Amino acid sequence: MLRLLAAALAALLLAPAPAGAQQSKLAAPSSAPPTTAPGQAELDARTRAAIQAAVDKAKEDLRNEVRAEMQGAQSAAEFLGTVSEGPKLEFFEVHGYFRVRPELFYELDLGRPADPAGYYLFPLPALGGHTLATANMRFRVEPTLNVSEHVRIRAQFDILDNYALGSSVSKGYISAGSPYPVPFWAATRVLYTNDPTADRAPILPKRVWGEAQTPVGLLSFGRMPNAWGLGMLSHAGGGLDDDLGDTVDRLQFAIAPVSTPIGSIVFVPILDFDAEGVLNNNQQLGAGQGQPFDAEQSDDARTYAIKIVRLDTDDELRRKLERGETSINFGAYYNYRTARWLFPPWYDPSLAGGTTGDPTDPGNWIKRDAYGHILDLWFRWRAPRLRVEAEFAGIYGNVGNPNLDPNVTNPTKILIRQYGGVIQTDYDPLPNKFSFGLDLGLASGDDAPGFGNVPDRTPSGQPGDVEGAQWNTTSGDRTIRNFRFNPAYRVDLVFWREIMGNVTDAWYLRPHLRWDILPGLNFQAAILYSQAIYASSTPSAETGHAYKPLGFEIDGMLRYGSGDGFNAWLDYGLFQPLSAFNSPTKSNLSRANAIRAGLAIKF
Repeated sequence: MLRLLAAALAALLLAPAPAGAQQSKLAAPSSAPPTTAPGQAELDARTRAAIQAAVDKAKEDLRNEVRAEMQGAQSAAEFLGTVSEGPKLEFFEVHGYFRVRPELFYELDLGRPADPAGYYLFPLPALGGHTLATANMRFRVEPTLNVSEHVRIRAQFDILDNYALGSSVSKGYISAGSPYPVPFWAATRVLYTNDPTADRAPILPKRVWGEAQTPVGLLSFGRMPNAWGLGMLSHAGGGLDDDLGDTVDRLQFAIAPVSTPIGSIVFVPILDFDAEGVLNNNQQLGAGQGQPFDAEQSDDARTYAIKIVRLDTDDELRRKLERGETSINFGAYYNYRTARWLFPPWYDPSLAGGTTGDPTDPGNWIKRDAYGHILDLWFRWRAPRLRVEAEFAGIYGNVGNPNLDPNVTNPTKILIRQYGGVIQTDYDPLPNKFSFGLDLGLASGDDAPGFGNVPDRTPSGQPGDVEGAQWNTTSGDRTIRNFRFNPAYRVDLVFWREIMGNVTDAWYLRPHLRWDILPGLNFQAAILYSQAIYASSTPSAETGHAYKPLGFEIDGMLRYGSGDGFNAWLDYGLFQPLSAFNSPTKSNLSRANAIRAGLAIKF
């Protein structure tokens, strides 16, 4: 406001004189003495130029402040996972991408035999060998209906989501009695119901949510992406090469930024519908018609959450860095989750514990009595050539009855005690040309056999299992301590991404670099060392001598973006296993290799 007043005052000083004054000057005799001393005209010109410069600067500063205020809610919404692109004049917009990805994996099982439970580290070729190769595609469509400048509906659809090239073959390919001895000459692609070669529908509506910009904040509701910080805990999975991402049924209200002594703070209260439990069909019309309704309130699982964040807008960040200043942003994301009762047959009919699978049969119900507190803290410090960003999370919870059998009496309570963190750094000695950095990550572990990324896998009960439940009340283990990174958060190309699925029960160190070779073309490289928190979790425990070192990985990534929507990439990863994968029957382990390529058109 002060700049606006200054601009108005300067504008008055520069305004032309009133018409009457001009006429008086014109009527004065030509012999009248000059009203200004010699050189005064030049001085006036310099003064006017200085005032004009001050006015222009005040106007520019005012525009920047107004622009920053308008972008505040938008940038906060982007950071918090509900990407809002602001008012649009177009009624219908559509964004998304189409991609094709060839992939080749070589010895991702590390040449290791099956664990005591009979599982390999990675699926083996069905007819032997060491190599698996395939290619897949995805067409992602993200439409937006702008009902007005402040109200819109957003959605996400995937068409042929990760369908393998060569799938959906016509049934005539292997039909009995074909008149052709080589029917594949006439093979074609056909999408039909219950295709035995497909594990998902050809068209998948994944997200639909609405946004309404009110005078006091942004209201979002529906099935929407969930993101926070670096993505270690919550990740929306919006990248061209992403396969996974968090989707939540949510009511969320991002309150307009509140001015505080430490900057503008955004508060976002949240209600998540984690599970609704048993549903009843329409009483008159039956299944598939009308509206189903909740059959029992006590089996609903809910999350009550809040996000609090101090975030510079993109424009604010750019201006600070251009002026050589630093930017400090931070935030907290707290969740309280609760579930009181569970009706297992609703999710799996084979779990009926009573005489029938009827919800009115008390013998089918389990008093779960579960709750959890989740706190995630995020911090980012940016300077013109340096970025330091960190995220730390902790989970504290109890599960009163962890069993699926309602006949279990006096169940043992399970405790959940987990924590994890990530630190990322980047230094740009040659801005827009070359950068390097160091990343560190840690996920708490559990001393039970196996890493715990697949907790529902039936373990052998012996040391050396790759996966399995991290609790066992029979043996007195009543605590789950292994924290699992979000599977969409990637740190490498081979070990954590493909073999293990996501980071857990380990820490890693990752130096990396980036070289911008040409506009749109860059090369990235990284070296990753990983080590288990508990040696008892590793496959080497089968030998009777458990070790923690998991392995080294070298990754190289070449990326190209044309600037008009076309993108291409080529990745290569090599993983060298260490002593944590020692086997009692094989002394030499194999190196795992992965080659990935991608072609995509983004719109």
